[in-house]
Amino acid sequence: MSVPEDDRGIPADPCGGRSSMTPRPSRGGGDALPGPQDSGMAGAEAWCDSLLYDFPDAALLTGADHRVMFLNRAARHLFDDLVAWGDPCPLCAPGAPLHELKQTDDGKAVCPQKHLPYRGLLTLDGFSHPLAVSAAPWSDAQGRVLGCLITLKDLQEEIDSHPQLQLQRSILSSILENFPTPFFMVDPDLVITHINRSMERLTGYSREEVVGRKTCGAILKTDQCDTEDCPLRQVMQTQTPLSGLHRVIRDCQGRQIDVVVSASVITDSHGEVLGGFEAFRDVTSLVEAQKQIALLTELTREGMMMVDEDLHVLFANTEMASIANRSKEELIGADLGEVLSPQHRRVALDLLRGLERNGQPEAHFTSTLEPLARSLLERRVFETWMTASRIGQKTLIYLYLRDLTNRIRMGRELHRANTFLTRIIQCSVDGIVVLDNKGAPLIFNEGAERILGYRAEEVVGHPEVLFRFYPPERAREIMRRMRSPEYGPPDKLNTTQITFINKDGTEVPVSFSAAIIREAGKEVGSVGIFTDLRDTLRMRRELEQSQRQLMQAQKIASLGRLSAGVAHEINNPLAGILIYAELLQRAMNADDNGREFVDEIITQTLRCQQIVTRLLEFSRQSLGERTPVNVNQIFNRCVDLLRHQVSFHNISITQDLDPHLPQVPGDAGELQQVFTNLLINAADAMEGEGQIVVATRLHLDGRGILITVTDTGCGIPPEVRDQIFEPFFTTKTPGKGTGMGLPIVYGVIRRHGGSIEVDCPPGGGTTFTIRLPLEPPEAAVPQVWV
Repeated sequence: MSVPEDDRGIPADPCGGRSSMTPRPSRGGGDALPGPQDSGMAGAEAWCDSLLYDFPDAALLTGADHRVMFLNRAARHLFDDLVAWGDPCPLCAPGAPLHELKQTDDGKAVCPQKHLPYRGLLTLDGFSHPLAVSAAPWSDAQGRVLGCLITLKDLQEEIDSHPQLQLQRSILSSILENFPTPFFMVDPDLVITHINRSMERLTGYSREEVVGRKTCGAILKTDQCDTEDCPLRQVMQTQTPLSGLHRVIRDCQGRQIDVVVSASVITDSHGEVLGGFEAFRDVTSLVEAQKQIALLTELTREGMMMVDEDLHVLFANTEMASIANRSKEELIGADLGEVLSPQHRRVALDLLRGLERNGQPEAHFTSTLEPLARSLLERRVFETWMTASRIGQKTLIYLYLRDLTNRIRMGRELHRANTFLTRIIQCSVDGIVVLDNKGAPLIFNEGAERILGYRAEEVVGHPEVLFRFYPPERAREIMRRMRSPEYGPPDKLNTTQITFINKDGTEVPVSFSAAIIREAGKEVGSVGIFTDLRDTLRMRRELEQSQRQLMQAQKIASLGRLSAGVAHEINNPLAGILIYAELLQRAMNADDNGREFVDEIITQTLRCQQIVTRLLEFSRQSLGERTPVNVNQIFNRCVDLLRHQVSFHNISITQDLDPHLPQVPGDAGELQQVFTNLLINAADAMEGEGQIVVATRLHLDGRGILITVTDTGCGIPPEVRDQIFEPFFTTKTPGKGTGMGLPIVYGVIRRHGGSIEVDCPPGGGTTFTIRLPLEPPEAAVPQVWV
């Protein structure tokens, strides 16, 4: 290098004038320093002192011996105690504080005194900023190298003063400060040099508390801190970054925080370690979730397993270990086919092949495993799910096994119990109907089918059909009674009689009871049980009728015996009265006074004789001559005799007689008297105008015949129907009836082994139904007429 010159080539004087030294060319690559020959070193030092002492950049001068012979003010401030007057050159001396100087092949520092001038960025021990260093040899007039001039410039001020660099630095600082990932930086001694805001929030330590004051171990408090396992220590030693390391740190209050650590080394452009960088990802919630998942996999009653694409077990929970009858440690790495069965291995292979074609296959099937020693040689059955999926470059298969062995065993037992109970319900002669809590029928047994005429499939699941049995208001009333304590225990309805309507519209009286079904206190349904009362009520009516008939027979028998005695006692006086009246009549002329009285005496006497005759007929207790008689012929004869009487002129008599009607054993005369009496009573009831229908047919059981006489009269009031067969009871006006006609009819029919009933429909009219057996009364088995 050369000393600065003016425009004429004369060295400039530091004070503004010309120097007394004459400039000479330099053979060392620079200009020679001016000055007398015998005082070159002293002149150069004086010149540098006057010219460079207050120069803003650091400058120093070394001699040929490579020792410092001059430092300006800025150099003394920069080097402080590192370099002083007489010290070795800070560039080329061994252990020099300025680094990154080019080296020769033998490893020694390159000295500018022997080579071309040097310019580069160097670092100074203890100084954090890069320095721009320039160095050049200086020589005397003869070209001898006398030393080296070195200048050093701190680039940080220029960087700080450059707008674009300031902007980039601000952006970088903002990114680091606001970056959501917590991180910090340390120097080689692990002392913290920087933490961002996220790290402050994570640990609870402020920047002022830790930067330059604490090591990373003091704020993290992990088990690895201050040991050889410290991640930052390792990455600075090996200069190899690491990531994905799980650690547990503690905040300023001692709370544990699960984190995943990434760490790297900080170096300069020449690879020199300047410190370390460590970033954290808070995975506390993830770790908690993993713990919960792990707990869930252990608490579940399903076996869970994960295998790799080679079908080796990677994970298994406790339940799966129990299913495989191995420990979890023994399962890890084992082959799927050996752990479970060849079936599971085949399905897994199919899933792997299907994954290549379809993306993500699944399989749901039932699998079986060999029995355990404690299971009494019963093969175990499992509901099995298997699915294959890719995670990154790996293919994994997940298995879930749910043990169905006990459930299947219980299902079989439950099925047997349900079958048995179903058979009990279906075999019941009573009707049983079960409804859910919404009123939909669930069970409609065979008894209900028989009583109501509906098939179970017509009713089950069809709540609208229920309202064909009974109206909705009756259903609501039944539910109200079940919930009321007035009609029985809570949720129960004691037996009561109600009427259902069967499929053909017939009213069916039933004995009905019901109960509400509860499960865990909640109403889940109801059940109704009912018994058909038609046979019971019919038998009750027949029994009551039989009792009435027995009482009537007893009364008639007693009255018959009384009538026989009275008739005989009255008949003799009546015969005498009639004889004398007839004699008196013969003795009188037709126009004699008192003749009409005699005629009236004869008429009334004959009437009394007729009554006595009926009393005698009523008193007879046995049939006359029993011969087979044709009921149809007897009816025809009666109709022919009565049709011409005045009381039958306006009456239509319709005969619906079965032409194939079998003959019955009996007394034709008495039966004619019965039929005549019924026809005359019918004519009297219609007051001489209406219709009589006479019908005969074979009884359904084939053991007798039915005879009906129906009129269109006013009918018989219900309150007197039970009295019409009693002697001397009549509904006719006085003088028109003796009250003996129907009792005589009743007695005749009973002596023939038959029965007689009366029915009066609500619309009016009366029907008498007579049943006569086909066998004689003595040989006939007592009949139960239905």
